[in-house]
Amino acid sequence: MTQIAAGKGAAWPGVALPVRVHDLLLGLAGRLDDDALADARELLASAEVDRALDLVAGCLAAGPVPVSRGEHDELTELFLAAHADTAVIQRVAIAEPDLVTRHRFASGPVGGTPPETGVADAANRVLDVLPDIRAVWAVWRLTPAGPSTGPVPHLMVLIGVGQSGSAPATAYRVGHALRRAGITASVEVLRDGAEPTDYHQTAMRYATEVTAARTNTASAAEPEPVAPSRAERREPELTAPTIPSPPTIPSATEPEPPSWSSTPSAPAEEAKAEPKGSPTDESLNDQELDLLRQLQEELARREQTEPGQSSAWQGDLGSSTPFDWSEANSSTMVNGMPLQPPDTRA
Repeated sequence: MTQIAAGKGAAWPGVALPVRVHDLLLGLAGRLDDDALADARELLASAEVDRALDLVAGCLAAGPVPVSRGEHDELTELFLAAHADTAVIQRVAIAEPDLVTRHRFASGPVGGTPPETGVADAANRVLDVLPDIRAVWAVWRLTPAGPSTGPVPHLMVLIGVGQSGSAPATAYRVGHALRRAGITASVEVLRDGAEPTDYHQTAMRYATEVTAARTNTASAAEPEPVAPSRAERREPELTAPTIPSPPTIPSATEPEPPSWSSTPSAPAEEAKAEPKGSPTDESLNDQELDLLRQLQEELARREQTEPGQSSAWQGDLGSSTPFDWSEANSSTMVNGMPLQPPDTRA
C-alpha cells in the first residue's frame, strides 16, 4: 500500500515520506548500482513508495551492499511508515562508514567529449516546466558503482532545487528526457538545505555547470528583480475630467443677435413671405402675378404701420360700408375666373 504521509522520525520532523526516501537514495548513490537507483526513483515519482523501498532493500540484501547503522534504522522507519514488510531489512548488512567506496571523477572532457554535451538540449523542455530549478551540472565518473555496474566513464547530472521544487519528480523527469535523447546518465537532485554526501561533494568539485540549460528560477545569489516604474510600465495616468468653460458674453462692441420680440424689418419680412420659386412660377398668368404683388405690398404696408393706427385699420374691417362686387369683378380674377357677388336672396 502506498503511503505519502509526513515523516515522523526524530531526525526528519515534518518531511514528506517521498522526500525522505529520495534522500535515502542520495545516500546510497555510488554504492547501489545506477540502474537500481533509476528504477527506484521512477517508482517514487509515481507515488509507489512501498514498491520503491522493497526494490532498494532487495538490491542491498542481494549485493550485498552494506549500510551504516543510521541508514539501517532510517530504512526500518520508512518501511514501517509505508506499511511494508520489514523482513527483508534483516538481511541487509551493516558496515562502518570508513569502508564506503571512494570514487574518482574527471574535471573535464573524457575522450574529447565534455560532460555537458547534449544535456541542455535534452533537458531544456523539462527544466522549463519544473519548479524552482537552481542550477545544473555535469561530470564524468571514472569508477564503477554497485555490484551490477555498467561501463565507465559514467555521466552524472546534478541538479539543485529550492524549497518549492520536487526532488523526486525532477530526478525522474530529467532522467527520462536524457534517455529519450540517447544519453545514459545518473540524475542526482540535491535539495536546498539538505546536507550533501561525500559522494556528491566530490562530484561537485569536478563538475561543469551546464550554462545553456534554461532554469525558471533565479539563484539565491542573484538580486531580486526590481518592479518597473510607472513610466516604464506606460500605464495611462488618471486625469480629472475636463469641465467645459462657460459661454463667452458678447462685449458692447459686438452686434447683439436679433430679438424674437422685436418687429422684423420690411426686407426681412418680405423674404419670409416670399418663398423661393413662388414669384417666378411661370404657371401663373399676368393678372395673378399682379394680384400677388398687390397683396405683398399691402402686407408690407400694414407691418410698417404704427401701433396707434392699427386700431383704425381694424375698425375699417368692421365698418358697414358694402363692398362693390361689380367693381371687383372687373379687375379681380382667381384662377382665371372673376369673383362672384354674394347671394342676397333671403
